Amino acid sequence: MQTAPMCPLLRADCRNDLSRVYLTMRLLSLLAALAVLIGSSAGLRHVSAAENSGRQPSGAAAAGKRISLTRRVEPSFRVEPVVHRFRGRRGEVIPFSFEIASTGKVMNVDIRAVSLRQEETGIILHDENSRPMGGVRFTSPKTFQLRPGEKFQIEGEVTVPLNKTNYVSFGILVRDGGQISDGSKEPLESGKTRAAIRFVTQYVLRVDIETGAQDVGDMNRLHFDRGELISREGLPYVRAYLNNPTDDALECDVRAQLTGGDASAWSPVRLNMPSRSELKDDSRYLVRIMPRSRLRLEGPVDGVIPRGDYELNLRLSNGRRAMVQAAFPARVNSNSFRGLSALVATLDEGVTIEPSQIELGRVADADRMTTLQFSNRGQEPKSVRLIAKDQSGEPLDGVMLSSKTFVLKPGRSKTVRAMLRGRAEAAHEWGTLEVSCEESESTKQLPLALIHEQRPEIKLTAGEMQWAQLPTGNAFTMKIQNDGEGYAPLFAQLNLAAEQGHPIKMSDGFGAWLTPGQSRELQFMVPESLQPGPYQIKLDVRSANETVVAERTLMLEITPEMLGVAAEQVATRP
Repeated sequence: MQTAPMCPLLRADCRNDLSRVYLTMRLLSLLAALAVLIGSSAGLRHVSAAENSGRQPSGAAAAGKRISLTRRVEPSFRVEPVVHRFRGRRGEVIPFSFEIASTGKVMNVDIRAVSLRQEETGIILHDENSRPMGGVRFTSPKTFQLRPGEKFQIEGEVTVPLNKTNYVSFGILVRDGGQISDGSKEPLESGKTRAAIRFVTQYVLRVDIETGAQDVGDMNRLHFDRGELISREGLPYVRAYLNNPTDDALECDVRAQLTGGDASAWSPVRLNMPSRSELKDDSRYLVRIMPRSRLRLEGPVDGVIPRGDYELNLRLSNGRRAMVQAAFPARVNSNSFRGLSALVATLDEGVTIEPSQIELGRVADADRMTTLQFSNRGQEPKSVRLIAKDQSGEPLDGVMLSSKTFVLKPGRSKTVRAMLRGRAEAAHEWGTLEVSCEESESTKQLPLALIHEQRPEIKLTAGEMQWAQLPTGNAFTMKIQNDGEGYAPLFAQLNLAAEQGHPIKMSDGFGAWLTPGQSRELQFMVPESLQPGPYQIKLDVRSANETVVAERTLMLEITPEMLGVAAEQVATRP
């Protein structure tokens, strides 16, 4: 195996013909932006004021001024509720009412119907550039003055359109006329500058109607333009993009299923919009897509996915009726989902073991007994044997197994209980659970930790962070050494932020245990699409109980030469 050339990030030049790595340890510039804050359900607004902190300089420096900015946050008014949800039939007229309450300012309030738009995450916003949907009629004034401490009822009614849709959403914009921040009329000292901001508060309210219609003629016009397997925190996820080319909002359910070339199939995955991912009940899987919108839908895939080519099948349904289906190819390699090794172990072809790391203990945060799940996704029966061993390879008497040998038939699973028994003189022990398969003569060593009285102290040492050219592409790397007397889990994240755009988040470790005396190289693979330029790197490596192993924050200039070498290696790999 060819050794990948590396260079420490804290040096100016790299070995093996790598281009120079330019590091500039500098403070990030703090950019002050004064903006009108658009309202949301929280109803909080920013108020800023600025004054010149000194006299205007003379000479060449006279063109600029130093402005000190202060900011505070305060609500302007509140509206409850933000969203009304009703059930109604097509053509039905439904009344609504919202209560607006002042938080201490005199405001001139304007109310009007607005069109709604939707981001890929599922978040719904208003669109002032589009014509609002008809059917909203206000029975209360659309302009009025709200004094401190006063409340006002915004009342009206909506008429459910006759369109063949199972979901309708009406948008209502509530906006005040704006106020000048305090202090604008105070005497101004000579040589000083004052800046004031007119800030505006607005709420986007919604009246959502579920029509319950089963005949939704345009739902079959929805389509998936992309479906793929992605890695999130090292685990497999399905990501799909759904388009709505119609002028109607629609409500649906989306599921995905992965199938292999050997006709093997994984359990269906229910997909959800990211904006609903924090919900705890089945409502998180409710997909509501607005007119002319594109949604990103995601969901985790359970279990190990062996290397190979697969088909990702997507199914959109209204109730139990399938309306839209699509299939996309997917490929999995050995490096696709590195986080799975901390959860599931594989033995031979098709045999999986959960969990892949076993802890038994008598302390408060450990269990004396745990269950192991063995599954055979292969086509042939497997004869499995289990042996608990200490760190020197000798049998470990302190662990009792409900089954030590068994035959695992194709498509079947087996549960084995592991229990801590007896007392030990040591406060803690470590070893392995050896799992072997007779047919293939293959063996897997699962980490086994026994906590009798107290956990071992975490002693992890971090090396230099490096830029490495690996066969699979460019990566930031760091070596971690376990100098302790017990297993230590690793959780690592590296954020790579350019001057513009969202940070790139890369993870490694994923909670996998590091054996005493063992070292491991963390690898944070950078995307092939990464562009040259200055980046801020923020690295955070932790172990059990949030123990900090390494923290790094620095600036790095990534040159075209560095990325070019990696691109050539990626292009020539098989």
